Amino acid sequence: MSLRLTAICLSGLLLILNACSKKDGSSPPPSPTVPGCATNSSPSNGAFVFAGPLTLSWSAVSGANSYDVYLGASPNPTTVIASNVTGTSYSYTVPSFAQSQPLYWYVQPQNSTGAATGCSSTASSFTFTVIQTPPAFGYYVVGYFPSYRSLSAVPDVKFRMTNCVVYAFYGVNGSGTLSAPSSPTATLTAVRDKARANGSKVFLGINDGAAGNFKNMAATASGRNNFIKDVMNTVRANNLDGIDIDWEFPTTSDGTDATFTFLMKELSDSLHRDGRYYLSAAITAGKYAGGIRDAIRNEIFPYVDFFNIMAYDDFSTTVPYRHHSDYTLATVCLNYWLNTRSMPASKCVLGVPGYGRPSGITQTNTVLTYNGILAQGGNPQLDSAIVTAGGFTNYSIYYNGQYTVKRKAKLAKDIANGVMFWEKGQDAHDNNSLLKAACDTVGRSY
Repeated sequence: MSLRLTAICLSGLLLILNACSKKDGSSPPPSPTVPGCATNSSPSNGAFVFAGPLTLSWSAVSGANSYDVYLGASPNPTTVIASNVTGTSYSYTVPSFAQSQPLYWYVQPQNSTGAATGCSSTASSFTFTVIQTPPAFGYYVVGYFPSYRSLSAVPDVKFRMTNCVVYAFYGVNGSGTLSAPSSPTATLTAVRDKARANGSKVFLGINDGAAGNFKNMAATASGRNNFIKDVMNTVRANNLDGIDIDWEFPTTSDGTDATFTFLMKELSDSLHRDGRYYLSAAITAGKYAGGIRDAIRNEIFPYVDFFNIMAYDDFSTTVPYRHHSDYTLATVCLNYWLNTRSMPASKCVLGVPGYGRPSGITQTNTVLTYNGILAQGGNPQLDSAIVTAGGFTNYSIYYNGQYTVKRKAKLAKDIANGVMFWEKGQDAHDNNSLLKAACDTVGRSY
């Protein structure tokens, strides 16, 4: 064969081979590999979620083109709540039956080759919780019970007359957590049991007196968080119905109006989880303008279940004949909070004193309990008496007798929603009782 013919044959062979191959000379692409697992981003593991719908989000996984979302009550959920989600988040409305319990979730990335395996090990949990106000319990009759008072000296009927007993007081210590009263005459447990046996709810009153630890604790988010954790642990451990904050007094002059507001909002969120526990607050009478009155901001009204307005102690050590808690003061205080400040009437509770104060002289050792005034001959139907105490003889003391308490109870029923007494042990324990006068007036059975 000639060289020319050989060349022609080889050229033809190359043409045949080239015709059987891809024009660009490349190989077919390999099949994609199965993707790995994703990492849950939000909600964070163990979080409490307070609003819906809920958004579940996770990290993007290389090679994945969609995700299946698993969610359930067990640590290894098998229920798919969403399939073929192409993004990295999913909005989900938690059904009511699944609320207030830990829920577990994870995502399973996938592509055309298959789905990731073993992703249940990446499951994290959250608890979807509804924050709602617990149900009101009618016209409030609140009675404080101090730890130093003898429980056996107060008959059961006085507990049946109230539908809320506030144990007074736990304090705020230097660490920003709760401290129980030292050497109490009546323990929290004993007061709780007696109150419950007579149909009354039980709140823990918290007050740090002159220590100023409320201010220090509430100044930072971490301080409030630690305090609220301790409050919740104490409420649960002692099977209580709620707490009463008696911070006397936040003020705009030092910024505690802001931190008091933060504290009440955050306490409300924790106590009102699932509508379980109540939050009340003892607040200034409201008669006098200034930083103390202005520290009670309107924005906390939705967060607190009711306010105990301390409409008493309007005394003078220099001016005689001045009643510290007359009927006029009650009308002034209620008018301010209800009309000027628009506090909801359903949350407004009028404070009534179970003690008397003199006027124009020192208040040291001259303040007497209502039953102590009656023991010196005071008339249960009047509002003043001549007494002797604290080195003073035959001085006038001003108090609330049954007639005034009846008027206040009716006023609070007509335009507000209850009365509060400081405190149970100061009352008479017979037919002269101020609590009895209030209950009889509003038709509360006991």
